[in-house]
Amino acid sequence: MLDTGLEESPLFREYAPLLEQLGMDIVEIAQANRREGVNVVIIIHAREGETTVDHCADVYRLVYPRMQLALGDRDLSLEVSTPGLERVFKDLHEFTIFQGRRVRIYDSGRRAWVGGIIEGMSEQNVGLSDVYVENQSEKIEKMNITLTAIQKAKLDYRWEDERHGN
Repeated sequence: MLDTGLEESPLFREYAPLLEQLGMDIVEIAQANRREGVNVVIIIHAREGETTVDHCADVYRLVYPRMQLALGDRDLSLEVSTPGLERVFKDLHEFTIFQGRRVRIYDSGRRAWVGGIIEGMSEQNVGLSDVYVENQSEKIEKMNITLTAIQKAKLDYRWEDERHGN
């Protein structure tokens, strides 16, 4: 089962509104306190278009000074990156962030991988369209998967889904 605590994280609450101003969402944010300092990792997603290195640089320039002030004399290591093409979901909140993108979900009720495009999420389930179920030949137009049945989920990048200038 996926976690549900991202939105309650103090770091998320502090930095999500800042990133919203830039048109980005926090996919993951984690802090590790080390003897020599603090290591913070932020994974971001641009709401419009693909997330680029320039987006990462913008977030770094916005967040680093603020975190440095909060930490005082402790050393700060800040890493900002994209979610990648086939990100493994860690929190249910990611279904809202990646709405409209293709995903693969291991459904414990069906005991199979289910793939489709995320249409939306409610308190009980995730809605998919253009659905295919592992070991079934026909495509299903729409399907709901209960949140409790989701064991694993990840983005499912398909080269055929994207325009590549051809």
